[in-house]
Amino acid sequence: MNYAGKKGFTPVAQKQRPDRVLNLIQLTGLVDRLTRENKLQIENNLPLVDLQALGYEKLLGAGSLSKAVRVKVGRCSESALRKLKEAGGDAVTDKTSEN
Repeated sequence: MNYAGKKGFTPVAQKQRPDRVLNLIQLTGLVDRLTRENKLQIENNLPLVDLQALGYEKLLGAGSLSKAVRVKVGRCSESALRKLKEAGGDAVTDKTSEN
């Protein structure tokens, strides 16, 4: 049998575009960098970080926050939202996800 074609298959995981995610520990460094560069907006007396404009789609809860921050992001995990609120911040999201 002579088969002239591609052998095998491409896994579904490779076909899907991976989400650009950011953990809270990385958010802390990002806020510090944006503050130094004077690129941080202030809204309701809180620094506002627009993660969607920076190319991030999801905020995850690994790490902790020491400052109150308002975050605009497409999706946010429950643990990240809880930790944001514990620090005195808030998140503006399209929806909240489990992971």
